[in-house]
Amino acid sequence: MLELYLVRHGETDSNKRGTYLGWTDVELNSNGICQAKAIRDKLKTVKVDAIYSSPFNRTVKTAEIINENYGLEIITSDNLKERNFGIWDDLTFEEISSRYPDDCKRWFEDWINFRIKDGESAKDTYDRVVAFVREIINSKKEGGCLIVSHLGTIRFMLAYLLGMKIEDSWRFRVDNCTITKLEVRDRYPVLTLLNG
Repeated sequence: MLELYLVRHGETDSNKRGTYLGWTDVELNSNGICQAKAIRDKLKTVKVDAIYSSPFNRTVKTAEIINENYGLEIITSDNLKERNFGIWDDLTFEEISSRYPDDCKRWFEDWINFRIKDGESAKDTYDRVVAFVREIINSKKEGGCLIVSHLGTIRFMLAYLLGMKIEDSWRFRVDNCTITKLEVRDRYPVLTLLNG
């Protein structure tokens, strides 16, 4: 059996402000570091054979703190990055809607395929996240994999792994520095913990 532990990075000041934080490379704040230490302690008895992380500072720092339990190489993957929000990156919804009202309207009409200027569409992000997940499931049949990533990417992973549509990714709440666990037997994933 393969066990997947999905962890969202610790809190950042951008998370506190409620921005659409994508490829802006911010650090964990002091609360985020405390959260990462708490999740490290929570995972102390969990067996992990591999650690994967998005390459951004907030995810790598979270992974490094958790890795104090394991001493493994942290493998970074661009496919685990949050969605690139382009010119909207690190702005609040209020800022986006006031600065880019026409784009906002187009976004509401087709949020899956609308590509933000200098950024990605939700479908672009979903496709690269799915490529990462497929590679893991096809290459590993057993053991424990810890994946440190972002809100949007973890939601997309869950929708894909549970046989749902991209639209269903909104059904999952994933707080900063929480654990979501799936058990995969014969390539069939079962959700055993959400936002723990």
